[in-house]
Amino acid sequence: MLFDQLLQQARMESEFDVNTSWGQGRTLFGGMSAALALAKISQQVDSQRPLRSLSINFTGQARAEIPLSIAVQPLSAGKSISQINAQVLQDDRVVTQICACFGIERESNITVSSPTVELPKLGTHQRLSYIKGLTPEFVQHFEFEYCKGQFPFTNSTHNELAGWVRFKEAGSEFTEAHLIALIDAWPPTVLQKLKSFAPCATVSWNIEIVQPLSLLEQPLLADDWLYYDAEIKQAHHGYAHTEAKIYNSDGTLLALSRQLVAVYD
Repeated sequence: MLFDQLLQQARMESEFDVNTSWGQGRTLFGGMSAALALAKISQQVDSQRPLRSLSINFTGQARAEIPLSIAVQPLSAGKSISQINAQVLQDDRVVTQICACFGIERESNITVSSPTVELPKLGTHQRLSYIKGLTPEFVQHFEFEYCKGQFPFTNSTHNELAGWVRFKEAGSEFTEAHLIALIDAWPPTVLQKLKSFAPCATVSWNIEIVQPLSLLEQPLLADDWLYYDAEIKQAHHGYAHTEAKIYNSDGTLLALSRQLVAVYD
């Protein structure tokens, strides 16, 4: 089932399931779980309040082809800022929890703009392809092009991972839920440093939307490529702390991402 179809189920149905093609080991692709919850939340927010930040905790395994439900709880609705919580539930357990912050534009005397950066040329680097039994199942829904770093489990000396990503089968729209899924599509930066296969899991994930999609001069299209640039800030005692920047194809900074990853090597 296509990504857009699953988002529509999340918005409209009280209970639904996700097929195994979106799997990541024994659980669903984390970006999918977060995107589904955000799609449900977004129905309750005025379009004049763009998404500003998202805090995500993966609290359990969300399994494929087992019914999920999403419970939404508004936390606050001020003049400028709204905050809404959502829980993805399966078998009466919370498997993913997110808190989304939405805020209107306001006049301010403070303006500090992120510079547009020059990005590596698309189509000149190594592609990552879906290989059944080797790559996670969800990889079949995306296209990747590596520009920095190496593939997972290659004993890499690099602390950075960067490259291009987009949906392989694009729908008709590009929303914040699509952006969240694309950010999480890349493997954790630390995986390239492992000598052999070992599991890892994102514990917490925080995203700041630097350029709300609704305020972009040129709207993002469903099949647009985005550039992801992540770095390990520190890793020790089984945990890795990583930060990433996500750019539009013209070098405009769209979002900042930070993750705490547990590594079971």
